[in-house]
Amino acid sequence: MLRIEERKQPQHNKASEKFLSPKKLYLPLSQHTGKPSKPCVKIGDVVEEGQLIAEGDGLISSCLHAPSKGKISSIDTYYHPNLKRAPCIILECSQEPKNYLESKSVDALSKEKLKDIIKNAGIVGLGGAAFPTYVKLNPPKKIDTLIINGCECEPYLSTDYRLMVENLHHILKGAEIISRIIEPKNVIFAVEENSREAIKKINQFKSLKRINLANFKLTVLKSSYPQGGEKQLIHSTVGRCVPPKGLPLDVGCLVHNVGTCFAIYEAVYLNKPLIHRLVSFCGDALISPKNVWVKIGTTLKELFENNVLQSKVAPQKIICGGPMMGVALDSLAYPILKGTGGFLFLSEDVAADEESPCIRCARCVDNCPMNLLPLEFVKLAKKEEFDKLDIFNIVDCIECGSCAYTCPASIALVHYIKVGKKYANNK
Repeated sequence: MLRIEERKQPQHNKASEKFLSPKKLYLPLSQHTGKPSKPCVKIGDVVEEGQLIAEGDGLISSCLHAPSKGKISSIDTYYHPNLKRAPCIILECSQEPKNYLESKSVDALSKEKLKDIIKNAGIVGLGGAAFPTYVKLNPPKKIDTLIINGCECEPYLSTDYRLMVENLHHILKGAEIISRIIEPKNVIFAVEENSREAIKKINQFKSLKRINLANFKLTVLKSSYPQGGEKQLIHSTVGRCVPPKGLPLDVGCLVHNVGTCFAIYEAVYLNKPLIHRLVSFCGDALISPKNVWVKIGTTLKELFENNVLQSKVAPQKIICGGPMMGVALDSLAYPILKGTGGFLFLSEDVAADEESPCIRCARCVDNCPMNLLPLEFVKLAKKEEFDKLDIFNIVDCIECGSCAYTCPASIALVHYIKVGKKYANNK
């Protein structure tokens, strides 16, 4: 794994802020891995905060809820950070935030009821993959180890850290719900060594016996990239290797991000669906980088119009996500999705160097956290020999960008890998 300059200051140690009163929300139907949600409202409908507005469509899909009370003004295509444009429900908001009270009567809820609550709340993995959480909570094999993922390895981003510092008790309550469902023998809370305040708080909770989790263990790992990838995390914490084309459940593990645990707490204890999240806004083009609680569907444009974000200079490059795995945006019109962990605003456009021929140095191989052969993916993709990509297990690539980051020839390896994967998915 790589040691990359973290650049998490100053947002890392600043208390999070809130902006929960947008005028308009843009809610794409594709905010998760799998099939897009199916609208169950029509133009002109008045909806309440938390009301279901799109149903999950099939096994691998997720529900979508109104983050605010308001009126459905349109159902049309709109900007999408990953798909460029996608079907979207547009909501004109009224400024009447709903109050949520914590329930004390969750102990009597059965496993099936808990899973139904999580499914109906539209919760997806908040570490980036946005895979529907209720599917992961129905593993076909016995899980002996639950790993709570607090490793935020992307440079700049610090939402997981702020969540752990400010909402640790609620994260642990969410983890308790997961444990009640899958009944693991061991629970590991994994954080990187740069999360000092979070480590201190977890140890305080342990000493006060406020952690009700089986064989609970805090594991502090070196700050490296991509430490937060679930397969890398499993190897770092329990020494198990997920087999090629395999899943964590194949080695008896289940990994959930701290943000997902928090969302599960809100769904079960507050009866609150996934309608807001903490997002990092960082980069040298901003006057004050920060972490902000925002409603799903809020656009970057509205955050700047309301002075939630202020720029020193006009950003020359905007990236949705971190610098390693994020995607470049061409405007401020894009909305925040369930899986959006952050945005990076740079004062200079970091243009890629011109690609030169591969020198067979094997740095991409040496630094691949999945032990793959990225140079073979590129060679086959350039020759359009897509049918041979599966021989080298291209589906195991996590697109972390470690290969491209270390390539002296400036080859856009991740681009070629994505092209190859797209072909493989369309076969």
